[in-house]
Amino acid sequence: MNETGSTYTAVRIGDVSDWRLIAVISETGMVAYLKNTENPAEEVVTLFDEKWDRDPAQLLQNIENAVYDHPQVLDDFSADITLVAPATMWVPGDYADEEDICAEMYASVYPAEPADIMTEEVQGEACLYSLVPGLLPFLQRTFPGARCHSHQGVMVRRFRERGGDVPCLYVDIRDGEADFVLLDNRRLLLASTLPWKAPEDIEYKLYNIFSVYGLDPREAQVSLSGLKEIRSSLLTRLRENIRYVMLTMLPGIGVKAGMPLAAVLLLRG
Repeated sequence: MNETGSTYTAVRIGDVSDWRLIAVISETGMVAYLKNTENPAEEVVTLFDEKWDRDPAQLLQNIENAVYDHPQVLDDFSADITLVAPATMWVPGDYADEEDICAEMYASVYPAEPADIMTEEVQGEACLYSLVPGLLPFLQRTFPGARCHSHQGVMVRRFRERGGDVPCLYVDIRDGEADFVLLDNRRLLLASTLPWKAPEDIEYKLYNIFSVYGLDPREAQVSLSGLKEIRSSLLTRLRENIRYVMLTMLPGIGVKAGMPLAAVLLLRG
């Protein structure tokens, strides 16, 4: 994509049926990529990467503007759209089809109207989430047929597939927030998005999670992704007390494109 001022130029890609749209929407921005489904080795194409200040009152308008300012994203692509929604709740999968019950449980913790609550089934659990009022109907109108995901749901699904002989805590670090997913032999113990102001906050929360679930950090694994400078400093400090600390293994094609974790993990489709 080439943009100068208000000028927009579409990316030349050929047949849209050969490409899959992967978009990530958060409180502070929206990014959209195209992945060639006919030639998986081809580099990921960035359609746009828009950022804005956190402002709940303006969020829906910002998302709509990002979409309409880049009309190529509206082409007839197969699409996966992930919402980075800190206000996420996990419930047993048996409740996935019980809309009224799910809405009542979710609204007891997070203020939201039933029409704005999204549900995603993830291998036996149900993930309830919402980002901003009015977003769900906008996505349904604008991207009919798109598969919508919670970023926590994407993490749980993909990391659970990796298995492991010891409990593993995956930590993805963004500006001001970090996602924590704790798995024990594919059993989901925790998925949560927590705020941080200093790297020490992330370290404290990490050890506290192990303590709450009665796990010995020395016998567990920590896998880090996200902001390079923060994860590098944590990597060094955590290795003083935790036996297995590493960077999360991710597809090189996604890393090269600078994709956030929620997008990289969807490359495999």
